[in-house]
Amino acid sequence: MSRQPFLVACFALAALATVPPGSAQEAPKEPWRLSKAVGAPDWLEILGSVRPRYETLSNTFAAGRSGGDELLGVQSLLKVEINTGAIVIGGELLDSRLLSGNAGGGAPGEIDVLEPAQLYLAWRPKNFLIKGASLDLTLGRFTMDVGSRRLVARSNYRSLLQAFDGVHAVWRNDADVKVTAFYTAIVSRLPSDAPSALDNEVALNRTLENTRFGGLTIEAPLPFSLAGQIYLFDLDEGDASNNPTRNRDLSTVGVRLRRAPAKADFDFDLEYAGQTGSIRATTGGADVTDLNHDAETMHVQVGYTFDGPWSPRLALQYDRASGDRSPSDLSSERFDSLFGDRAFEFGPTSIYGAIARTNLIGPGIRLEVKPDRASDANVSVRRLQLESATNSFANSGVRDATGASGDNVGTQVEVRYRRWLIPDSLRLGVGGAAIIRGDFLKSAPNATGEGDTLFGFTEITWTF
Repeated sequence: MSRQPFLVACFALAALATVPPGSAQEAPKEPWRLSKAVGAPDWLEILGSVRPRYETLSNTFAAGRSGGDELLGVQSLLKVEINTGAIVIGGELLDSRLLSGNAGGGAPGEIDVLEPAQLYLAWRPKNFLIKGASLDLTLGRFTMDVGSRRLVARSNYRSLLQAFDGVHAVWRNDADVKVTAFYTAIVSRLPSDAPSALDNEVALNRTLENTRFGGLTIEAPLPFSLAGQIYLFDLDEGDASNNPTRNRDLSTVGVRLRRAPAKADFDFDLEYAGQTGSIRATTGGADVTDLNHDAETMHVQVGYTFDGPWSPRLALQYDRASGDRSPSDLSSERFDSLFGDRAFEFGPTSIYGAIARTNLIGPGIRLEVKPDRASDANVSVRRLQLESATNSFANSGVRDATGASGDNVGTQVEVRYRRWLIPDSLRLGVGGAAIIRGDFLKSAPNATGEGDTLFGFTEITWTF
């Protein structure tokens, strides 16, 4: 597929971002909403969004691939809730489809057509147990954002939504103490084969047999404008006729301490998680060897927001996630990031998704600015290093089991700009990332041997 028309479209959309700051404020104060347009009663809420996005990637870094990749797709969401007071019935339809792109790249992993991503019954009483407290008890199929979203999240950049079947409860009081508990089975996307996905075939997703994922988190305010969190996640999966697995039996225990950003003040975000249990090396039926699993991850971020034009915030970041020490022993140290989101911290996912929260040492620096009320931008630079030189990098499959290629993966540079063209209704986003390759991506036995990786995207999101 020729890239020229799409690149021209990218430049045209980017030019819209240069309109004078005041122009976005001239739009109507009330954004257009479908509920109001159809005259929906107060007990019926209808909302949704449509997001076409074009992505292009050159010089892929994934093992077994070569050349570039591109994707033109559109994600559409429609959510409906019937609210009778304490009882709520809701559902959300996801339609993520391919309009054009490469068959050999990451496009199949971004397609899920006409899928009921959520379908639930919720009980939401007020003053539950104590005055000022609320409960949200949800049964059915749902998506989740938990804590920092690093281990359990509803994706923001990626077009797919990870859903769960089960029960999910959130209790909070007027002192901002929040308790979250859930017990679920994992929902897997269908069709699972690339040709069917690329044809935008419709198939209902399935609940995976022999899979259970549960968790408990407690969040609470602390003195000195601090907030703390402790959590426990437990994942237990086994092979089934429709689902070969790595038989992960993992317990993840973590703690988080943070201080929110504020003008003319320092902020920070510290999180540590340890992971134990057992796991197998592959999903193959002949693989019946359980490996002892002992892994960990940590995130450190310290920032300062200046009290000046554009409200610049400068942050130093450090991420570390353990990698497997040896491919031949009976232990596993490669951290499993469960169902977390990466885009808000590590850059775009989809056909790019360079960095994962596993086998990583990644110090970086990030600058965020807000030129006006309608726009925001950021730029970040992060060094990429393997925590274990004998283990693979992220999800790329690139590996040197001898460790002779070293641990220097390279450097990632990321930029992003967003602007509300119509406040709370139509938003433009443009961005990109580049990986300047280090010795590991140049010399590992199954490295692609191509030049530095370049990635860019343009999207428009209409919220109604």
